[in-house]
Amino acid sequence: MSASREKKMRQGLTDADVAPSTAGTKKGLSSTGKKVLYSIIAVVAVAVIVFFSLVSTGFFVTHTVAASVGDHTLSPAMVNYFYGSAYQNLSNTYGEYLSMFIDTSKPLDEQAYMTEDYATWHDYLLDTALKSAYEAYAIYDEAMANGYTLSEEEQSSIDSQISSLDLYAAMYGYGNGQAYLAANYGSGSSVDSFREYVTITTVASAYANQIANDFSYTADDISAYYSEHTEDFDAVTFRVYPINVPSTTEEEGEEEVDTEAALAECETKAKEMAEASQGDEQAFLDYTVEYADEASKETYEDESTTLREDYTISSTVEAYRDWLADDARQPGDTTYVQNGETGYYVLYFIGQSDRTFQLPTVRHILVQVSDTTDEDAMAAAKEEAQEILDEFLAGDATEDAFAALADEKSDDTSEGGLIENIAPGAMVESFEDWAYDESRQAGDTGIIESEYGYHVMYFCGYGDVYLDYLVENTLRTNDYNAWYEEVTAGGSYTTYGFPMMFVKSR
Repeated sequence: MSASREKKMRQGLTDADVAPSTAGTKKGLSSTGKKVLYSIIAVVAVAVIVFFSLVSTGFFVTHTVAASVGDHTLSPAMVNYFYGSAYQNLSNTYGEYLSMFIDTSKPLDEQAYMTEDYATWHDYLLDTALKSAYEAYAIYDEAMANGYTLSEEEQSSIDSQISSLDLYAAMYGYGNGQAYLAANYGSGSSVDSFREYVTITTVASAYANQIANDFSYTADDISAYYSEHTEDFDAVTFRVYPINVPSTTEEEGEEEVDTEAALAECETKAKEMAEASQGDEQAFLDYTVEYADEASKETYEDESTTLREDYTISSTVEAYRDWLADDARQPGDTTYVQNGETGYYVLYFIGQSDRTFQLPTVRHILVQVSDTTDEDAMAAAKEEAQEILDEFLAGDATEDAFAALADEKSDDTSEGGLIENIAPGAMVESFEDWAYDESRQAGDTGIIESEYGYHVMYFCGYGDVYLDYLVENTLRTNDYNAWYEEVTAGGSYTTYGFPMMFVKSR
């Protein structure tokens, strides 16, 4: 190889193969690579900003599907409304006892539910809320399919609930109704979506009530049902006292109770008590104290402890049900019946409860007092009630006139102040005592005090026989439940992961 040729080859190796590659040793990206990377970072940054902006403004709460019930999709906001209602119902049910189950200072999704059915209270309420949503939409769909339209009063109720949002906002320190909704149901909750929720639930409730009220029954229907279910309606008043075998014990130095001997001793006592108190209620009461152990004597000194008043036959203990239901049973009858190996029951029959009387119907005008312990407020309410009564008596003093006055002045929502067929125990004691007064005549008026304030009363007369009323209500309830179960059959729902993150746990 010539010197010149070898030199050229070395130059070629040096330039192409031996010299380090510029691409492999240069630190960092090329200008093009940097531009691409910066673009990606910018896009991601914008996406993050947009995402959190959408979260903070509540976009996902109203524009995603958190759950579906039937053919309907629910945004997180709509789920939150049903969830809030479920929580409120729970609170109303337990009242001051709610704190026994729930720590209201902690999120519900951090508190274990009281049974193994649900992991947390949040899970329970969410399930309750979505089942309620399914049922509400199912009835709403049924109502729409049958051409149901809201009455003026129902529409007014919806409008009132919406307009009250600003009032609540001012009361609790929020800027407006929108802010109040956001605080209670999560950001993104809006007046429009809340109106949709209120409309659906109002239609469902109103239509269901219409269905229940549209069922009608003849006297023959009522009589036939009663004949087949007398024990569900016939009621008795009696006394019952248990004489029980002592509990067995495993404490050292004490022998196990001989159940057979103890049961025989209980029978001897029960027989003696039943025979000695035949026709003598006071003797029965004396025995309850005599036989009671020291820890229970004070309890049985209270005569109401053994009293079972106005119990339907079917609700009594099976062991002595037939004895109570016997047509030959007379006041003062006694007996004793065995309660398995537990002991014996001693019974004293007081009498059959009369359910053939007519139920009273009244109208009233309520002058409500929020705090009835406030003497000044109560005095002012009593004075106002008297002024209303005086105004009524100075006029036509007819039932129609009273109804008109009730619509104008009463704090109660019943139309014309009308309360029909007042069943025993349905009203507060003072109200019921006035209505059930045996001397009461149509047109009677008066003023009574109750835990709500003062009531101006007007007696209309008598309505349904109590027994017929009970039977008809049972028939109506049975038919309504059958309708409800048919319309809401299925009850399934589906939830969707990411949007469910925006459902607000209390």
